[in-house]
Amino acid sequence: MDVKITQLLRPENIRLYLKATDKTSAIEEMVDMIGEENIADREELLNCLYEREKLETTGVGEGIALPHGRTDAVKDMHVVFARSKEGVEFQSLDDKPVYLLFLITAPRNESTKVLKMLAKLSRFLNNPSFRQELLDVKSTQDIINMFKEKEG
Repeated sequence: MDVKITQLLRPENIRLYLKATDKTSAIEEMVDMIGEENIADREELLNCLYEREKLETTGVGEGIALPHGRTDAVKDMHVVFARSKEGVEFQSLDDKPVYLLFLITAPRNESTKVLKMLAKLSRFLNNPSFRQELLDVKSTQDIINMFKEKEG
């Protein structure tokens, strides 16, 4: 079963100007974008994401971070995208700031979906011109359209 980014990425889950400048506040700001109606336990979700970061940073380099976690604190899978103009200090593998952040959360039993989503996002973000386009687009709808085009 193919997991489509465009099925999960909604306008309310996209922020073109992330306020946060550090990893912890970036994760918190993105979690709040999911909406409290979709989160059973915010603290449990945040703890899950922080624990994942302790294992190894999800700041993968090239200005990208892919924080993710599986916990029953969320009812469904969610993808949140945020962009930072100033850059977020994320302890990335390349020690550079992060400008493009994708938060992926899902219930504990959906690890395959999370892995497929991470793989798909990584493939798309491997393309420097796609990353630049994400940095340059002016609207949330443009971002959704970019992924629609990529996913076919």
